[in-house]
Amino acid sequence: MAFYLWRKECAVATDTLLELLERIRTNDYQAFEQLFEAHWRELYRYAYKVLRHAPDAEDITQELFCDLWANRAQLHVQTNAQGYLLGALRKKILTRFRDADIRSRHLQHFGAAQEISTEPTLRHLVSHDTLAAVQARAQALPPKEKEVFLLSMLHDFSVKEIAERFATSEQTVRNQMNSALHKLSPYLVKLLS
Repeated sequence: MAFYLWRKECAVATDTLLELLERIRTNDYQAFEQLFEAHWRELYRYAYKVLRHAPDAEDITQELFCDLWANRAQLHVQTNAQGYLLGALRKKILTRFRDADIRSRHLQHFGAAQEISTEPTLRHLVSHDTLAAVQARAQALPPKEKEVFLLSMLHDFSVKEIAERFATSEQTVRNQMNSALHKLSPYLVKLLS
């Protein structure tokens, strides 16, 4: 009897989650907030279990929800909404691991004399003409994102330094940087390849 009730509870939760995702797809921000409140903690726990680093787990979980909202118009989940959320989180974690591996190989390739925790900025990796093209493209970004992107990628400012400069939180700076990179990434990939 208990198993039957548990399965029924899961089915209700899945139906509710599917309904929330459908409402989010139609621009219902309250549904998005409900989804966040109901599922943030379990997704964070999963990310922490894999990454074993609280700030990274928090960042990646927040990125998942930001992407979910930003791409809500393309959201079409018919079944297994819980699996969809976990799958999207796993994909973000795998991408994080892949990017860290690529970054590490590039640092080794360039004979980086700097510590592994510091990343070379775009200014150190590209020609003057390419740098000018990136700066021109960055002008289309919203003002704060543009400033954060230019300070970080071109002028060697750390997240902490940018946060102090604008009297804002480091997480806000990371969010603005992620948003800028997301918007510029198709152009940067094409330009740098």
